[in-house]
Amino acid sequence: MPGEGYQLMPGYYLPPVMFSAGEAQALFLAIGLLTGLAEPGPTLAAAHAALDKLRVILPKATLAQVEALQAVIGFYNLGRHKLDLDNPTLHQLQQAIQAQRVVILRYHAQHNNQVTERAVEPLQLAYLDNVWVLTAWCRLRQAQRSFRLDRIDQLTVTWEIFHKRAVQPRGVAETGMAAVIWVSEESARWVREAQYFAFVREEMVEEKGIFMHYRVRDPDKFIRWLLQWGEQVEILTPPPLRAAMKEQLLAMVARYAGTKG
Repeated sequence: MPGEGYQLMPGYYLPPVMFSAGEAQALFLAIGLLTGLAEPGPTLAAAHAALDKLRVILPKATLAQVEALQAVIGFYNLGRHKLDLDNPTLHQLQQAIQAQRVVILRYHAQHNNQVTERAVEPLQLAYLDNVWVLTAWCRLRQAQRSFRLDRIDQLTVTWEIFHKRAVQPRGVAETGMAAVIWVSEESARWVREAQYFAFVREEMVEEKGIFMHYRVRDPDKFIRWLLQWGEQVEILTPPPLRAAMKEQLLAMVARYAGTKG
């Protein structure tokens, strides 16, 4: 109706919302997952409010099935960073992405422990390996880059509008350093379980064992990941990466021998 909005016609009714038992269980499990992994806040409170409404409309039999499932399944995040859905930086970037506004970041990079200021065109947010990550077009590097939100020291959303770019598929960068490591058969299962994100493929080489291939963009981070496996892994190629591992190991030996520091 002009000036009054929309109005239902006389006699018209909205059909009731119906959920199958499987759909209801999926919704309850999803909010249970949030409860276990996310920080308390407005978003989590809204999820619980939605769950309370869902309880009211479910048939008693379906609700009983859901509650029986809830009683035997729990989600926990002990000793790890909680998922923060109400992070102010996250919300600022969400708005900047939707409005297609250029953002100025002061970013603290881990690989060189330096802070740089750069203009980026924010494209996408993702929760990866317990941290929020921004995918953006970096004007400094003239390439798509990923930025951890917990390493952004300062953020300013500008009024400059950018033309939206296609997000390159997240995956192994072709420009990364090709690396091959040997893994002992007794440790291979555990390495696979905690696999490094730059993993490409695995092969069994006759009389030599298990070789795992990677495309490494951050050698220091890769070496730190490898160190947890001790003598159960060995860098085969490339020689510079192998030399960097040797240097790290010698520094550790010197530290524990009391000849350093």
